[in-house]
Amino acid sequence: MPDVTVKLADGIREITVEVTGADDALRRAEETAVRLYNVAVAGSPPGQRTGFAGWALSSDSERSPEE
Repeated sequence: MPDVTVKLADGIREITVEVTGADDALRRAEETAVRLYNVAVAGSPPGQRTGFAGWALSSDSERSPEE
């Protein structure tokens, strides 16, 4: 279960970032969401939906053995 989930959307793009186990989880999640949003905006034509072509933005594929 993440400590913080931040969603950033502009009506075309939506970025969701989850951070677990950090003292400054909210700040880190916000900074990461803004950084990913800027990458998506810079790399796509205006008005076109953006995907990350196979990026795993969640930790589903990198779970620790304790989970």
